[in-house]
Amino acid sequence: MKKIDDILKSALTPNDEPDFWLNQQILSRAKEATQMKRNNLKRLTAVVCSCTLIFGIGSVSIYAARKLLLPQQVTEQLADQRLMDAFSSENAILINETQSYGGYDVTLFGIISGKDLSEYAMTGNDEIHNDRTYTVVSIAKSDDTPLPSTSQDAYSDISFLVSPLIEGYEPWLYNAFTLLGGYSEIEENGVLYRISECDNIEIFADHQIYLSVSEGAFFDANAYTFDPTSGEIARNETYSGLNALFRLPIDPSKADPKAAQDLIDSIDNPPKDDTDTAETETDAERIVKEFMEKITPETIADYAVPVESASITKKPDADGYFSYAYEIEGRGGGSAQYLVTDVFSDQQPGMAKTMDYSFSDGLDSLIISTLTLNADGTVTFTPYIPK
Repeated sequence: MKKIDDILKSALTPNDEPDFWLNQQILSRAKEATQMKRNNLKRLTAVVCSCTLIFGIGSVSIYAARKLLLPQQVTEQLADQRLMDAFSSENAILINETQSYGGYDVTLFGIISGKDLSEYAMTGNDEIHNDRTYTVVSIAKSDDTPLPSTSQDAYSDISFLVSPLIEGYEPWLYNAFTLLGGYSEIEENGVLYRISECDNIEIFADHQIYLSVSEGAFFDANAYTFDPTSGEIARNETYSGLNALFRLPIDPSKADPKAAQDLIDSIDNPPKDDTDTAETETDAERIVKEFMEKITPETIADYAVPVESASITKKPDADGYFSYAYEIEGRGGGSAQYLVTDVFSDQQPGMAKTMDYSFSDGLDSLIISTLTLNADGTVTFTPYIPK
């Protein structure tokens, strides 16, 4: 692999800075309510690549200072050749815009939308979602303090939400969670690179579409403002944390108002868990359901093994919340936050009886999330996989 400096040298050959909107047409590529699914994807119970890159002056200085990975290098590490090829195509939109808020520098490299762009199918609501939008961002501390590596314990203490928002729709209701979002990420030299995905948002292209990047695993309504009259979404200028907000330059001609309304209707009226729904269970869902019926704190060791390398033990925060993020090689990962008193209402040490789980294609991808209250008041998260 060529060194970053060599790649930058060849990529930055043009001396004149092209028009920003011309940059949009060149290329780039990429890859947060209830669950986000994908094989090596993080779930809620992930930067661009190009053959020719043209950067604005401000972005060049950031690359020179931080030596950010080029999108193609990040995508290569995430091992999705099909998505890499898609971001190298003329359909990818290069943005390369950096915003700095709350002590973080966030760079949006680019975006691409379409069908079958990734080697990893997203499933949800008993169907495969193959028409998706992918974005690529990097997140770094403005003071050059490195973010923790994904292999460090401190990695579970940080979390970010990268989410599309749509003009005219309440951002706390319509975001990455309800658009079946997910992400993959890596850390390199203290910089976090994330490929995020969700259902294809081009159908909303007759509205202004935004990409928000904020700190925390859940959408913070205080970080952004929504005008119910105009439908405009904006940064809350009085908010002290990270609340970057990018305007996505998506061609309005790609809008599909009927498909957009159908999607909104499906969000507003989720399928009921009744007999008809149960009859449409896939074989994988049935197998996992039957397997999970056997799992209790007392029996879990008989059917599954703990992934100790992803186990996390720490005290709840000042508000009583316990949060975690993890990654399991070959299965993906996830993040979540719980109010400890809700999970352990009796405050008795031991493993919680209620266990979340996620999967994409049966027992081979099943991850069981367990929480254990310890005698010293700390909480331990440990993921289990079937034996």
